[in-house]
Amino acid sequence: MSILSERMTCQHGLPGRDWYHPLSGWLVVEVMRLDEAAPGILRHATKAAPAWRNAVATALAMGIRERSENFLLRANGRVEDRDPDAQVSEVLVSMRPSDILDAALGEVPPSLLGTLKKIGATPLNTPAAYVRIIELLHSDTLDARARCKVLEQLNERLDDELLQTVSIIDPACLTPAAVLAIRTASEAHKVNVRLAVIREICSTATDDALRQSIENARHLRPGLWIRSWLGRADRLPPLGIPLDVEPSVRRIVPATAHKAGQKWQNCLAGHVNAMISGAAAYFEIDDLNVLVVLTRVDDGWLLTGIHARANLPVHRGVPERVKEKLGPLGVRVFLPAGPPAALEAVAGAFHGVDDLDFTLEGMGP
Repeated sequence: MSILSERMTCQHGLPGRDWYHPLSGWLVVEVMRLDEAAPGILRHATKAAPAWRNAVATALAMGIRERSENFLLRANGRVEDRDPDAQVSEVLVSMRPSDILDAALGEVPPSLLGTLKKIGATPLNTPAAYVRIIELLHSDTLDARARCKVLEQLNERLDDELLQTVSIIDPACLTPAAVLAIRTASEAHKVNVRLAVIREICSTATDDALRQSIENARHLRPGLWIRSWLGRADRLPPLGIPLDVEPSVRRIVPATAHKAGQKWQNCLAGHVNAMISGAAAYFEIDDLNVLVVLTRVDDGWLLTGIHARANLPVHRGVPERVKEKLGPLGVRVFLPAGPPAALEAVAGAFHGVDDLDFTLEGMGP
């Protein structure tokens, strides 16, 4: 037992002779079934090189136990009149990885063995993952060829999450750098959904432009990359009111927010998230020399802010003129009013709780 323990923890030597690799999951169950029929394959599997183990995993995933006759005929040219599992077990032990794949598949994709080597000593979690690799490498569509190319270019261990990412990621992100940065299937789904939105709201978001921006990134971080593209949005959905077609009221979108913020001497660029989410809309009214903010409410759009340059107070009478202009264009406008005449004498007596008042920005009476 001490010799076995020493070999299992040994950090030197060669696979198949000087150390053991533990088996787990579905593969150890399948190998144990074969070992029951013909003892020896389980011990061989714990000592075998990763390439052999992944070739066996591929063969089992493709159903060589269920279709043992075809596999045995390709492997050694004969099928004996005894337990098929015993014959499969004995044959696998004697075969090289490339021979196992030839017998199991008949036609082996050229890059399959190299892809399997990237999986390493720990097999993929499910048989379906190996089947997915075969289907991907066998497909001759442009999309599949692009995904296969990324698989070939990856210089990192191929695990289940990375394989799923390569399989589902948006074609614009099919580069080794993007796949390794995104890394997981859940993150890939998020990127795909967000890219669909980006293509709708960014006129410059072509596949080539998206891919080029990935290649130009020194240290790609998916979240920052997505936000950088959202900041280029230049065709946000319309508000759904007549204001959408009014030429004298110009909408500010993320792509123009930075320049508009410089013009108005404020932090408009920091409100890009509100613009994109549809929670608020920002417009310039040149003839009144003001910037207005609209907030989405359950019954349309409400005017909630009027600003002069540098967020200074607007001139007296401007809010009323904004109301006259925007009201007919479908915007709900409510201007703050002073106290009723009967209460005017006590107005301002509670300055300590002014922060409880409801106000509209820049729109005081």
